[in-house]
Order: sequence, then C-alpha cells, then structure tokens
Amino acid sequence: MSTAPLDLEAVKRVIVHHSMLKSGDGVVAAVSGGCDSSVLLHVLWKLSTEMDLKIICAHVNHNLRGEESRRDEAFVRSICEKYGIECRVLSANVAEFAEKEGLSTEEAGRKLRYEFFEHCADELGKNAKIATAHSLSDCAETYIFNSARGASLSGICGIPPVRGRIIRPLIEFSREQIESYANEHGLDYVTDSTNLTDEYTRNKIRHGVIPVMKEINPGFEKAFLRLSKNLAEARDFIDCEAEKLLESAKTKEGFDGGIIEKAHPALKNRAAAMILESFGFAFDNERTIRLAERFGGKDFKEELSKNEYLVQKNKIVFSERKAEPAERIAKTEFSPGKILLSKEKSLEISLLSYGEFKNSYKINSYVLKDTFDYDSIIGKAVIRSREEGDKADIHGGTKTLKKLFIEEKIPAEKRNSVAVIADDEGVIWVEGLGAAKRARLSEKTVNVAAMKIRHEINDL
Repeated sequence: MSTAPLDLEAVKRVIVHHSMLKSGDGVVAAVSGGCDSSVLLHVLWKLSTEMDLKIICAHVNHNLRGEESRRDEAFVRSICEKYGIECRVLSANVAEFAEKEGLSTEEAGRKLRYEFFEHCADELGKNAKIATAHSLSDCAETYIFNSARGASLSGICGIPPVRGRIIRPLIEFSREQIESYANEHGLDYVTDSTNLTDEYTRNKIRHGVIPVMKEINPGFEKAFLRLSKNLAEARDFIDCEAEKLLESAKTKEGFDGGIIEKAHPALKNRAAAMILESFGFAFDNERTIRLAERFGGKDFKEELSKNEYLVQKNKIVFSERKAEPAERIAKTEFSPGKILLSKEKSLEISLLSYGEFKNSYKINSYVLKDTFDYDSIIGKAVIRSREEGDKADIHGGTKTLKKLFIEEKIPAEKRNSVAVIADDEGVIWVEGLGAAKRARLSEKTVNVAAMKIRHEINDL
C-alpha cells in the first residue's frame, strides 16, 4: 500500500510503473456510481488533459434493485454530464440472463458487464483500455476468498494491475485512502445496499474477516501488498520455467508427457494448467492436479467440454474434437447431368453406350468403381445419403453400409456426405466403394452410368 495519500501524482506513478496507459490512449471507465468507481472517473478526468486521454464512461444497470438501480444510473449520467464525458449505459435483465445461461446472478452480471465494456472499448479503438476501480482492499478480500477455496498460486496472487486491455489504476490504494480522496475533493457517490449486508461471500469477508485481520495487524493491507508482490514474482518465475519445459516437450502432435513427468511438481502443475489453457479448456485446481499426475502414465481420453477431449496416447498429450456429422444429401431423382450434393461437392452423371464407354474411358479398377449397369435399375433410382438398413454386395459378400464404412475407415462424421444411388430393390452404387454385384458392368451391359465427383472449391 502506498504510504502517501491517494492523489493524482500517486495514481500516475502506478499507471506509469505498470505501463497501463500512454499518451493518446482511449479509456473506458467502468463506473457503478459507488465510491471507488466515482474516484476512478474523477482521477482519469483530471489526468486526461495532462496525459492526452480520450475517456468515455460505461455503466451497467443490472435491474436487480428496482428504484435503487435506476438511481445509480441517473447518478452516473449526472456526473458524466458534469465532467463533459460521454456516458454509455447498458440496461440488462441480469436475472433473466442468469436463468437462461444457468449462471449465478453474480456470474451473469460479471459476464454482461465485461462484454459491454469490451464492446465500448472496441468502438473507441483497438488500443483502448478498460479501467476498473479495483483497490488493494479488493485484492486482499480476493486473496482470503481464494485461500479459503484452496486456490493455486495464481489464484492467491490477488488481482493483477493489468490483464490484457483491463487496467486497475487504484490497485495499490486501500478503500480508506479512496474514501479519503472522495471526501477531500467533495465527491458524491451512491451506496449499493447489498454491500451493507453479509448476503454475499465477499461481504462476509469485508465485514467479518478483514476487521479481525486488522486487529492482528493494523497494517494488514500494506503487508498484503508486499506478500502479493512476492507471490507474483514466484508465479512469474514458475511460469517462465514451465514455458521452457513445455517448449522442450512440444511435438507435432501435442506435448510429450514423458518429459513433463520428470519435472518438479510445481512445474508439472503449472505446465498442466498451461496445456489446458492452450487447448481452450477451462481449468481449475482439481483438473490441473489430475492432469499433472497422469503425465507419462496410462493412455486416457477425457471429455472436458462438449465433443472436445483431452487425450494422452503413447505418452503424447493432445486435444481432440469430435467433428459434427456432415449434412445429409437431399434425396434427388437419378438423371444425367450435374447434381449438387452439398456446397462443396457435386456429382456429374453421364449415360453412355457400352461401346462409347470403352472408347472414351481408360478402363481400370478406379474408373470401374464409378460406373454401373444403367439397365440394372429396378423401378425408380435416387441419389441420397445412406439410410438405416442399407446393404450391398460390393466386396466380400452382402454387408451393411455401416460395416463397409467402418472397414474402409470412413470417419463417422463424414458418412452422411457419401453419395449413395439406390433403386426400389436397394443400393446400386456407393461413392468410393463402387457398384453392387447385381449392377456391375459385364459383357451383357448395353448402357453405362458413369459418375464423377467434383469438389467445387478445388475446381475454382
């Protein structure tokens, strides 16, 4: 905690030290109307001329507290008008969104807030930052909360001063210092009534735990700032070493778990978290430890999100996604010409006499796969995807198309895209496999149906 009072120069030192802003930057100030965010907006407004900053204010009305929510929105609009700052407001039905997404009210509110802040920043410019009013007191509360949950080293380092485009100019100042600044400058602010209760976990820590910590050590927050910096240094060192470990274990397919297995447990755990993150998987302490313990061990395949898997095979760790099934081919009457099977693929059908066929085509096994005896059609022929119960005697006796596809190693997700020609008696021809025995060309063939698959993208 800075021992000097919170003033513009002190905040500016924090901004410069953590490279939060540079001259000409755009800043979205996230303002609820409470003391912390009101001070943040005032400080940025005061610094905007000196640092050449373009500031807009973003406020989210969560519509959870009735008239009080409307009061907060009106207050934020009024101070923006006073400072001459553009104000953007999102009126959100957080309760409805939480129910729809299966989230807690707190999680839903946070998701909507940050999506709105990102949107505002994007409109302001690609280098625009999002300034939030997190304080040193918030950091200490987060540390206690995460410690109680048994969080990892990263989890107990507190709230970082900078994360991506999010900056926290008040991160080294306590709530008392922020309130003192507000009183000194005569700043008005509103109070969220839910902050006065112990309904939420953070409030219990704020009202019950922090006062006890300050009884033990009146300089608790200052001590915590030293601790958080030491923890951050340790985390950064482990991250650096873990990155080197992953670089040494990197393969074309993924990461060699056998190499990671031999590392120090701290590096294995951090490497596990980094691998999960690199594959786009959510990770927590339990999932990270479970992966760290399995490096270099038995093969496994674990679904970590819908249709997405973390796999270890022959000690190589990689991600695997179950592809969505291809769209089915619309049932179309068989006729000569070009038939579109999908956006990427078409089927060209030619009808030739057997004599024309022999003169026009170099007959080999590949070409013969793409033909059948046209006069063998019984009833009406159609082009379609495979259907349940489809069978054909193409090679090795009569088998279901499902079994044939498995034997030919056609991926399950691609089987709907395989063209099938069938008549009233069943399957005549299958793309890539050839004609059923009853429809193959022979010396008795008079007319030949010849097919050619065209991949539209490749033909451009």
